Amino acid sequence: MEKLRNIVETPWDEYRVNEDLQALAERHLHIVLESILDLAAFIAARKGVSRGPSYREVVESIIYANIVPRKYSDILLAVPGMRNILVHGYAEIRHDIIYDTLRNELDKFMDLVRILWGEAEKLDP
Repeated sequence: MEKLRNIVETPWDEYRVNEDLQALAERHLHIVLESILDLAAFIAARKGVSRGPSYREVVESIIYANIVPRKYSDILLAVPGMRNILVHGYAEIRHDIIYDTLRNELDKFMDLVRILWGEAEKLDP
């Protein structure tokens, strides 16, 4: 997460022309998104609340079971789609969106990882 924080401190004009920095941002964001999804899947399975096997269903399960505060619902629901774009290239990766997402939502991603990690630790200390 600290690497992502350093990346978003880079001015947009520098970031938008630096392909190495963009690739680094993509990779580290991918790792964060996978962490959130893996933790959510573990928790949903352990608590028996999973609504299905897809990442979308997993995050919906976590939300509806009130495992994460409602204020994180929107960002959590966006995680599977963001992950799929980065992994499968369903759409052209828009670096302006990645940059804006990291600048505006990185703290929420960090909060989600902490919340989910804490919940997972309770289930499997």
